[in-house]
Amino acid sequence: MIAGNIERAEGRPAGWRVVLAFGIVYLGYGLNFLAIKAGVESMPAFLFAASHILGAGLILMAWTAVRGGRIWMPAANTGRAAVAALFLFVGGVGLVTQGEKLGVPSGVAAIIKASVPLWVVVFEFLRPKGEKPGAIVLAGLLAGAVGVGLLVAPRLSGGFDSGGTLGTALLLLSALLFAIGSIFVRHYPPDGDAVRSSMWMMVFGGGYLIFLGAVLGEFGQITDADFGWKTVSAFLFLLFVHSLGAFTAMNWLLRHLPASIVTTKFFVSPAVAVLAGWLVLGETVGLETLASLLLILVGVGVVFWGRSRLVED
Repeated sequence: MIAGNIERAEGRPAGWRVVLAFGIVYLGYGLNFLAIKAGVESMPAFLFAASHILGAGLILMAWTAVRGGRIWMPAANTGRAAVAALFLFVGGVGLVTQGEKLGVPSGVAAIIKASVPLWVVVFEFLRPKGEKPGAIVLAGLLAGAVGVGLLVAPRLSGGFDSGGTLGTALLLLSALLFAIGSIFVRHYPPDGDAVRSSMWMMVFGGGYLIFLGAVLGEFGQITDADFGWKTVSAFLFLLFVHSLGAFTAMNWLLRHLPASIVTTKFFVSPAVAVLAGWLVLGETVGLETLASLLLILVGVGVVFWGRSRLVED
């Protein structure tokens, strides 16, 4: 146990702050799939996703203004934020929400999304002058690919007239699009300030999702929505704990700890999501699901280890 009253070295954060930040990150990124599942029981998917994404962006914008910070970005930066938002929020969040709306269990959604670091390596390799994976990274990709295949292949065999089948396809597409968006932001960051970049991507992302919801007739479905405690609680969790709290805590941890430690969220959060889905929603967690989770997490871990060795060399 880390005692918060231990005297710390210059520049090193107190232990209790690190523990709290990791707790927020693990829960924020682990329980968001459960919150999405609860929210879309009655709310239309894209408008529900838009509500907490746009809300988080506007809160960050208001906070920046109150603190006297700069809100506006040059046109080129704004354009990059608009492009990134398509991949990260329409693809990365909107499709996940729709996939769960169509019946995919929250734990399965989390496992599929856990494959994002694997797809990042693949797309980085395919990018012109991209990074070539070494033997260790390729071994990790193979393990992760087997895990993804084991999970999604049976769910994609029923034809797209099945909601669960279509939902699984959307979740797989979501992981691919989020990986592309992550690479885009890495090489073409919208702005040097992470908060300003994020708030504009959230505003654009929320706007895109509102437009998409309108095109699909979701505004007409809101009249039948249930704004009970479950829906409201899910919205508040996604807004404050996931979109704002986990984002802030993640960036704070990256400023104080090595990235190799902070990225443990890729291993802990999917496990939290699967456990929460089983405990709260009674989702079935069979051997196939657990094997997929284990293979994907092992694959991600090997990929991270292999890439760290390349950096060291």
